[in-house]
Amino acid sequence: MEKVMGIYGAGGHGREMLELAQLINQKEKRWSEIVFIDDMKTEPYVNGKRVYTYQNAKDRFKTALEIIMGTGEPETRRKLFEKVKADGMALPALVHPDVYIPESSRIGQGVVIQMGSFISCNVEIGDYVLIQPNVSVCHDDIIEEGCVISGFCNIAGAVRIGKYTYLGLSASVRQRISIGENSIVGMGAVVVGNVEDEMVVMGNPAKAVRRNKDRKVF
Repeated sequence: MEKVMGIYGAGGHGREMLELAQLINQKEKRWSEIVFIDDMKTEPYVNGKRVYTYQNAKDRFKTALEIIMGTGEPETRRKLFEKVKADGMALPALVHPDVYIPESSRIGQGVVIQMGSFISCNVEIGDYVLIQPNVSVCHDDIIEEGCVISGFCNIAGAVRIGKYTYLGLSASVRQRISIGENSIVGMGAVVVGNVEDEMVVMGNPAKAVRRNKDRKVF
């Protein structure tokens, strides 16, 4: 059966997912069609691709449908992922063709890795992690499920990043650091000490500024 790629979210991140999916499809011919899934959009098309509600996409494509998360908000990504996983939908990884994943490293379901990123050896990347362009992930790192790593971040070796955490553009993390769940690391921050759960840190060196009680980045 020919597969259909559904990008769940037709905003900015979703349109970036579209570009990556189209590039992969040119090389691998994985999907007969690529569509957007968005329960809020009223436009019938975005960037030339048909927009369906989740229910309409399920009804139309049935078991042919594969879904990738197309939003950058960690909490929203979590809710969408849990919904589609509970429905038994296929959740493929999208890895830019020029990104090499060593055999000793593991990536989960629904992971997206954009162009120019470096993934080293013995790395674990959990389900539906989003890694934006030009990110460096060093040896023995663990990036737990639902994290969003923005472009040009540098993560040194043996770092653990907890679930649903967001790293802003150009953030850097020193080796052997642990960052807790549901945390936010600000743009350009330099993390040299461990970060607690649900903490927002900013600056160089990064310092805690508040709790991430509402679990929202944008």
